[in-house]
Amino acid sequence: MFSQVRQALDSLEAALDGIDTAPTGELREALALAKPLRARLETLETAVASQIARRERHGDGGAGVLHQIAGVPRSDAARNVRTAAELEQLPDARSALADGEMCMANAARLARAARQTSPEAVQSDPELVDLAKTLPPDEFAQASARWAAKHQDAASLADQHRRNRRNRDVRFWNGEDGTVQMRGAFDAEMGARIQTRIRDEAERLRQADRRLQRNGPADNSAVRTRDQRMADALDGILTHSGSAPTASHEPSQGGTAVGNEATGCGHAAGGSTGSAGHKAQTTQIIVRADLADLLDDHGGIGEIAGTGPVPASVIERLCCNADISVVLFGKELTPLYEAVAARAPTAAQRRALIARDGACIGCGVPPGDCEAHHIVPWLCGGPTKIDNLVLVCWSCHDKIHDHNWQVIKRNGCYRLIPPDADSAPNPARSKKPTPRCNPAPLRDAAPIHTLDLSREPALFP
Repeated sequence: MFSQVRQALDSLEAALDGIDTAPTGELREALALAKPLRARLETLETAVASQIARRERHGDGGAGVLHQIAGVPRSDAARNVRTAAELEQLPDARSALADGEMCMANAARLARAARQTSPEAVQSDPELVDLAKTLPPDEFAQASARWAAKHQDAASLADQHRRNRRNRDVRFWNGEDGTVQMRGAFDAEMGARIQTRIRDEAERLRQADRRLQRNGPADNSAVRTRDQRMADALDGILTHSGSAPTASHEPSQGGTAVGNEATGCGHAAGGSTGSAGHKAQTTQIIVRADLADLLDDHGGIGEIAGTGPVPASVIERLCCNADISVVLFGKELTPLYEAVAARAPTAAQRRALIARDGACIGCGVPPGDCEAHHIVPWLCGGPTKIDNLVLVCWSCHDKIHDHNWQVIKRNGCYRLIPPDADSAPNPARSKKPTPRCNPAPLRDAAPIHTLDLSREPALFP
């Protein structure tokens, strides 16, 4: 066995020496082969570590030697060992992992979905296994989470939410370099409120930084990073909380909404009343839920965009303390209603984008740090409609406009992919206005069906 691994290493060394002279086509082919190679390597090292642990009676399944000898991070080592054991109940996934068709990260997600539902439910859904073979880990993480939320028992999700609520905590400790470190864990509802509030304040700071850059001398050293703005936002919120009107003991709840046949979204336009009689600052929370499930006698499951699934009881509590805005979707998230189109999306359209995309379609940055991008450019006649808009962060937006990254629709979701070998960065933008040209047709765009608002006055005041 040692000689076979040694031969593989020698072959990789020879391949590394030929990178500079290989044609681009061969480099792309080699990169495609790296996926099954990496999957088989993870399978090999996990199996070897487990065998060593069994022979030497380590009692940890091999996570220790996997970390110490193979140099795998502790968390990944424990995950891989646990996944290998759980895949005994998922033979299709185990075979795909051994054949290099599925990476260990996606296999771990399948195992997690089996824990949340049942191994039989995962094994009986070949489409989910196929997604685990084809999607990158970050995309499959979202797909598997939504699958699990749809197939998970509402009672078990409610129990999980109660456990997360009980186990909420915030801890501080002093770092060796003089910093103060912080760690926190929250249930989905509380976490969504906290991070949304901080991101809203961080966005205000970002806009202030941009104005400073435009009006002041060019000094890039004075520009705060995203993480620095998040820290300053938290400090600002806590610093001014004493002088601002304080909320009542019961925390201000976010809003919710339900969709028709698919998903919906909502926001909190109102909030708790402070002790001084003033309205406390509110936080917008987008909740996706299936209308039929919520109306079911057994209760349904919703999902807080960017956070995760929550039981129906949480949605009901959010409804009790929030102003509600509803966006209706049909099957495959086809929008049934949207506001009159303009260049900038309306607040309702942005909420619909968050409900559909959940986060930046390129890197998964939360929706609070994202903006809307026109797939077909507005200057070329692209309408400001939901099926021509996607949610992207500033960095990914620059990739689209400056480096020819493309928006595609895959498995019903919009994704961002890099340019091909023949693409070149976009030329510098002209400051002169460009006349609008005839729009190119949208690929895979679903037709929009108009909803008769006169029949739904309560939903759309």
